[in-house]
Amino acid sequence: WGGEASRAEVMRSEIYRRELMGMRGMPIKFANHCRYHGKAFIFPGFMKESESVASAPLRVGKERMVPCIARRRAGQLRMTVDETGSTVSEDLMEAERQALARIADASSLDELNAVRVEYLGKKGTVTAMLKMLGKLRAEDRPRMGVLVNQVKDKLESSIATRKEELEDEALNQKMLQEKIDVTMPGIINYPFGNLHPLTQTMQKAVDIFTDLGYEVIDDPELSPQIETDYYNFQALNIPPNHPARDMQDTFYLDDDMETLLRTHTSSVQIRYMERHKPPFAIVSPGRVYRRDSVDATHSALFHQIEIMAITKDLTLGGLRATIIHFLREMFEEEVEVRFRGSYFPFTEPSMEFDVFFRGRWLEMGGCGLVDPNVLEMAGLDPNEWQGFAAGFGVERFAMVLYGIPDIREFYKNDLRFLRQFPHPRGFL
Repeated sequence: WGGEASRAEVMRSEIYRRELMGMRGMPIKFANHCRYHGKAFIFPGFMKESESVASAPLRVGKERMVPCIARRRAGQLRMTVDETGSTVSEDLMEAERQALARIADASSLDELNAVRVEYLGKKGTVTAMLKMLGKLRAEDRPRMGVLVNQVKDKLESSIATRKEELEDEALNQKMLQEKIDVTMPGIINYPFGNLHPLTQTMQKAVDIFTDLGYEVIDDPELSPQIETDYYNFQALNIPPNHPARDMQDTFYLDDDMETLLRTHTSSVQIRYMERHKPPFAIVSPGRVYRRDSVDATHSALFHQIEIMAITKDLTLGGLRATIIHFLREMFEEEVEVRFRGSYFPFTEPSMEFDVFFRGRWLEMGGCGLVDPNVLEMAGLDPNEWQGFAAGFGVERFAMVLYGIPDIREFYKNDLRFLRQFPHPRGFL
């Protein structure tokens, strides 16, 4: 047996444990299924009880066997059993040094985990060494177990410390990569999207009136889209069977026809007057519904904006000046405005207003002084208070301002159409 042999991994197998009288009377153990390893040749087979180490012959096949010094080599660690007992060779210390160096040099969690598996995994170097302790003599196991476990504990502690360091480094690197400088200017002209042209038109109109001191009323309590017959018609001087109802035939929600989808935002004026004392000025934008046949200029759903002001000394001249100012701000030019006599149940006198735009007169909305009956229905004394009101369709203004020939384009949600209307003041 003797002579230098190449490194080879001892095959995992059940150790056939037999105590025989070996060299110089020392007990040794044989591997039932092994290959030659380290400095000893180990062949499959076993020794007969009547044979000593010195007299054991070489045989072929299962009878072929050679006594050996049990040796285990895995990675960089090696345990030997010799005549004087069991010892841990200098390779154990060398392997510990190399493992600690590799742990310290690990630059990633994957690299660190590879070191852990190589030394502490199920088939790792230190794990294999721990399994070999059972092959040692009873008096040698405690001392050698302490040495191997010290190496194991030191490696585990070093790996845990390095893992924490790598995790901190990874977190700091991620924070550097993802940090946001809040002092940097915002992103301009990034394709987040645009406001719908109807929303843009409505906001522009409302802003003009708020600049004049009007209060925006669009909350669900004062401006509900589901309205009662009283607020939608009767309180606005439109009693049952009034001819004006034919022009606003709408969607009723019950058999008694007491609840309906509102046909105009004028009902907001009544609700507001009941709860607030004048003087005041309000603007109420919102969605309304009428049973219209859908075509290029009509829709069963559209948007309205109405204004109303109540004081003790309002006149028709004040209404006229307000409408002219509004139209010139909307069209952003000194458009010519004309007023024509008309009829609305809730105003008296009543007018319609037109603008001369792009070579022709365009009807834009209606207005008038608040009818005394409407003031009385809201609990105000018409002899003390006076007011004016006006209303117009948002779609009508958007079609005129943007040159859109068909109202149905607003409701198709076609991005090719909507992207043509960037907000004039940028992204909101």
